[in-house]
Amino acid sequence: MKKGTFLKLSMGVALAGAMTLSLSSRASADLAGTITFTEPAQTLVMPFDVTTGKASFQIVSRIGGGDPVIATHWSYWSKDCRHLADVFICLTRDDTVVVDPTKLQGEIQSPNPPANNKTGPVIDLSGEEGLLTVTAFTADIGLSGLECRISDPTATLSDQLVGSWTIADTATNAAAGFDGIGMDSGNFPDAATFFGDSSTRLPFFIQTFNPDSLTASEVIFLTVEFSEFSGNGRFQGSEIGPITFSGSPKVCCDASFIDNLEVVVSLPDVCFDCVGIAPISDNLAKEGETSLIPPTTAVNSSGLLELTNCVVADPEGTSDFTSIGESSQTQFIFAFHAQAVGPFGTIANGKYTGGLTVNGG
Repeated sequence: MKKGTFLKLSMGVALAGAMTLSLSSRASADLAGTITFTEPAQTLVMPFDVTTGKASFQIVSRIGGGDPVIATHWSYWSKDCRHLADVFICLTRDDTVVVDPTKLQGEIQSPNPPANNKTGPVIDLSGEEGLLTVTAFTADIGLSGLECRISDPTATLSDQLVGSWTIADTATNAAAGFDGIGMDSGNFPDAATFFGDSSTRLPFFIQTFNPDSLTASEVIFLTVEFSEFSGNGRFQGSEIGPITFSGSPKVCCDASFIDNLEVVVSLPDVCFDCVGIAPISDNLAKEGETSLIPPTTAVNSSGLLELTNCVVADPEGTSDFTSIGESSQTQFIFAFHAQAVGPFGTIANGKYTGGLTVNGG
């Protein structure tokens, strides 16, 4: 691989957004039947950003059936993979909760009269950005009915949750958001199918308007894993979480830009840990940020950011890397681009060819 540029992962632009892919235990059309935008899931994955000048909110609703009350475990992870916080929120049928990462607190609903009751200490994640997972479990509400516990950390519940998130710039009031990435541990996307192995090296793509015309840009990469190591504390091995291999960076991909005349320009490797966040071009980079397109590379048209040969640190913690499609752990990478021209913004989801014959190949 080319010499990599390790992303200094900060989100410092006016508009941030996200790709959302939802995956539940039921089959659907995308990513070989593992992704859906509209059906409830076992786990939701969402980015958050409450660094200086940013506000972030997540909304989660329970639209699945089953038990009168379920427990949701909210697990917050930093961009560099530190586990930040655990919060437990119990949801009744058709219940909805909105969460601010600077005011995290547990919650349970009392029936008579109906009221949402906060539980436990308030947690403030100000200054952090990264990844959030929300997972549905069988609830233990105690003898009083007003406790929200998870007695069995393996008792996950499928087809329960839908959600979305928002990230805003408090100075400009520009904001963007999208649906949470709904996933199910029993129906995980196959990295070998969508990224290939060391011989096939299948690319994935991120669309962009002309970087010279953009006034805001964030390309965001989220890693996910389901293994005996994923999750935190007593939930390790039963929850989806960020990639767990040791070392830094944990992920590196070859990168190039394909303009609207199909001219290919090689870019520095894209390397990150659990979450990668960077502007697409240097003219949009804030202090301390490293853009995906370096200042020495001229790009002046719309096009595709192409990433291929994505490798991950091996499970033994050595300096060796292996293709994500050949990893011994079940892992995946989601990618998206939040971009704006003046007040007009959009979100471009990462696109996967999945081994299909495209472009006459």
